Amino acid sequence: MSLKIEHAHLVLPYQVLQDAWLISREGKITAYGCGVSPQQTFSTVVDAKGQYLTPGFVDLHVHGGAGADFRDGEEAAFVRAMQAHLAGGTTTMLATVSSTTLEGTLESLRIYEAMRQREAQLPPLPRLAGVHLEGPYFSQKERGAQDETIIRLPDAAEYERILEQAPCLRRWSIACELPGALELGERLHKQGIMASVGHSDATTAQVYEAFGRGFHSVTHLYSGCSVLHRNGPHREGGVVEAAFLIDEMDVEVIADGVHLPPDFLRLIYKIKGPEHIALITDSIRAGAADVPEGTVVYDDKEGRRPICIKGGVAVMPDGKNFAGSIATTSRLVRTMVQRAGVELTAAVRMAALTPARMLGMDAEIGSIAVGKRADLLLLDSGLQVQGVIRDGKQVIDNRLN
Repeated sequence: MSLKIEHAHLVLPYQVLQDAWLISREGKITAYGCGVSPQQTFSTVVDAKGQYLTPGFVDLHVHGGAGADFRDGEEAAFVRAMQAHLAGGTTTMLATVSSTTLEGTLESLRIYEAMRQREAQLPPLPRLAGVHLEGPYFSQKERGAQDETIIRLPDAAEYERILEQAPCLRRWSIACELPGALELGERLHKQGIMASVGHSDATTAQVYEAFGRGFHSVTHLYSGCSVLHRNGPHREGGVVEAAFLIDEMDVEVIADGVHLPPDFLRLIYKIKGPEHIALITDSIRAGAADVPEGTVVYDDKEGRRPICIKGGVAVMPDGKNFAGSIATTSRLVRTMVQRAGVELTAAVRMAALTPARMLGMDAEIGSIAVGKRADLLLLDSGLQVQGVIRDGKQVIDNRLN
């Protein structure tokens, strides 16, 4: 199987090649360049007609989409959500499971493992790189939209059972200040699983200690994160300040344009730079779909905990907390470029190369380079997805519509 794409604006990590071409064979990029493309026989030839050709985007934090959630306990739910996000530009993802019971967590992990065994028999989907557990070991104060009845303290017997049954686990978001959290962070680090500070009321000093114990990222910066603790007239930094002060700390950012205003996005970008920012959707079951304003969805398939879609984002009924986003990864890139004023090359790095590096997969995906997988996107001048290539095969072509 061979593919040639020609007449594209090729988005590399630090430059955009004009009138460029790219060739892939057997799912991997074999060559690219500018000007006249090689005149050989290819299985598929795509004329990009001046559109941007970027690497496929990598989402470390996505709960679902198109009416499905990864906690639903059904393969069909996984497939439906993943198809919706593929159309939005995600070619690799971590299926994220929010705080639930031990049994619910184990069931989601079981469905994931079963899907991995049948991947070749499924329709075109984003690459499932593993599972991200968001919770349940969180601060009640910073729980946000997480279910307060489910949140609990780290329990060694419980998490050891999860680790025994979850070779797919790649990332776990935890409030690092909780009793037993640092020991869990060390346990995860030794097993090659990313520990991330999430929904945490920690002080800067506590985050510094956690960084030394294996917590090398912060989950959705500013959301569910302590800022500026006050004790009488005295002040002490929180999670946000620690994330800024620790140069090597990676941060997730929900760049949907609602969770954080453009000024905050610019501030994070100025301090952390694209090498330490991973754009994430944090998309819920209403995500990656055309959801009318005012639609009410539910946190689980049993119809518990209503969530309202208002102003292009998911909001709790009391209006005090966001409840995740409805974004796609391409929307994140548009927000960073069109509203935060970031260069396209940097925005694409934050949506592809940085999260790929955090996953330890940057030798395989995350940028356009010879030898990497041909997971690619065609974006128009407004950065809307017009085509998706997965492993060198065009699986979505919106230009025909």
